[in-house]
Amino acid sequence: MRILFNVLTVLSSCLIAQALAKPPAETAFEEWLSAFNRNDRVALTEFNARRFGEPDHNIEYLLDSREETGGLDVVKIEHRDPLKFVVLTQERSFPVQRRITVEVDDAASLRLHHITQEPLPISPNEALDAFDAFATQLAAADRFSGALVIEQNCRRLYAKSFGLANREDNTLAQLDTPFLFASQGKMFTAVAVLQLVAAGKIGLDDPIGKYLKDYPNEAMAAVTVRQLLSHQGGAGDVGVLQPDEDANRAWVRSIADLIKLNGNRAPEFPPGSAFEYSNYGFLLLGAIVEAASDQGFYDYLSEHVFAPAGMSATRFPTLEQMDGVARGYTQREDGTLVQSADQLPWRGTPAGGGVTTVDDEVRFVQALKAGKLIPLPLLAEAIKQQTDWYGYGFISSGPDEFPHWGHGGGAPGNSAALSIYPTNDMTMVCLSNRDPPVCDRLLARLHWHLSPPSGPGEADED
Repeated sequence: MRILFNVLTVLSSCLIAQALAKPPAETAFEEWLSAFNRNDRVALTEFNARRFGEPDHNIEYLLDSREETGGLDVVKIEHRDPLKFVVLTQERSFPVQRRITVEVDDAASLRLHHITQEPLPISPNEALDAFDAFATQLAAADRFSGALVIEQNCRRLYAKSFGLANREDNTLAQLDTPFLFASQGKMFTAVAVLQLVAAGKIGLDDPIGKYLKDYPNEAMAAVTVRQLLSHQGGAGDVGVLQPDEDANRAWVRSIADLIKLNGNRAPEFPPGSAFEYSNYGFLLLGAIVEAASDQGFYDYLSEHVFAPAGMSATRFPTLEQMDGVARGYTQREDGTLVQSADQLPWRGTPAGGGVTTVDDEVRFVQALKAGKLIPLPLLAEAIKQQTDWYGYGFISSGPDEFPHWGHGGGAPGNSAALSIYPTNDMTMVCLSNRDPPVCDRLLARLHWHLSPPSGPGEADED
């Protein structure tokens, strides 16, 4: 009898322990939330190693998200089963909720399939308040300086500048301060090309050799204008933008110089077979603009793009012509800020690198939407997804019910983002003289909370 009693006791204890044990997905969530709220890189790295098998799995995203939210508190559990756990949480920095979904591959391995964060939509006024709070928080922590503008239905909802344009003499950033726009220049180059397409001077399916008669590489000369516009030409980079390319930056002064530097190179893959973001492809488009218009690239943009749009502050200065432009500051590994001018080419190129203001970017969007720069059918093609996330010189993304287009830009000490939402006629602009992706983070903060409830609002961590 005593043996039977002991057996029953053991069985009872096991059944109670099993009943009290939490499902694997819920346990994984609690571990994740503890590491996340501690804002500890080491804790998150250990979690990733244990649960994903990858210590650095989305670590920067997690740390950015923690900074944005201030941490999360559980509001209610929405779904619980062994392999999937869904919980509604409250951000600590602002009264905004996020839905966290944790899925486990199987109960035996306890490996995570994924974790997603879904910021829930809130009212437009609340979204703007959260956006402003985050920008203010980043600026107060000396993580952001720059200018922000949000417009809807031609009405300005938000316009504000933060921090310093010049840290050496404490010059404040203003809304009319010119900032470097980096790769956003691809939009301007694409518009120039499409203007000449509309005029019958360029064909989208023409090979670039038709315009660049003496191009040194025969295979590259066969790449089409359309393939360059959609980053499907395999053209590669330009050779002056990376930290170890100082020697090239020392002598390159023109589009012709950049073709001399890169022109012998063949496409990196069969043109049209893949997508690979290419700065050199847009450099070649600039050369085609010159050949087809019989006008220098910078003069062409000034006369045919910037002037008609009223973009009086937008230009391509040389390094000696940067007076009044916000100085770029990049952060070293030890956290100190240093000027980033020594990492810039002598002058911006058709791939980007000029200067503009937030108001000029708004004017550019208004001119495009009014058909002042290119015919509206061509604009529709340019902002349509020709690849997974790119059109012709414009980033194109989002679901059918909430698409957006525009372009970003980033380099050491330079972050820029422009997003246009046709569904609610909203334009968002951010220009900053700090490292990327600070502008992307700011606009994403507003984007997620404006997404319709039925649209995808998940930021996936896997």
